[in-house]
Amino acid sequence: MLATIGEIESEAEKLLEETRVRAGQVLHDAGKKAGEILSSEFPVDESRIERDKIINEAVKEADNQIENSKKESLQLKADALAKADETVKLIVNHIRGVY
Repeated sequence: MLATIGEIESEAEKLLEETRVRAGQVLHDAGKKAGEILSSEFPVDESRIERDKIINEAVKEADNQIENSKKESLQLKADALAKADETVKLIVNHIRGVY
């Protein structure tokens, strides 16, 4: 029984040491990769161009939506006024007895 527990502990220590070595290698590789990324040129100009393009398209779309909303609002107002005029005429005609 003691031999079995000792073997388990020994195996666990080996596994732990292998894990430490792998973790160290992963950290080393990550540090190396981070250094490469930091030292490489980042295409800032391309990002700015793309950002500006997206912003311009969004502004154009917003302007179009505002213009369409204004037109729709004017049409609704005109329709409402026309219906109000029609209703007033019907009431006046009804009062006058003209059908």
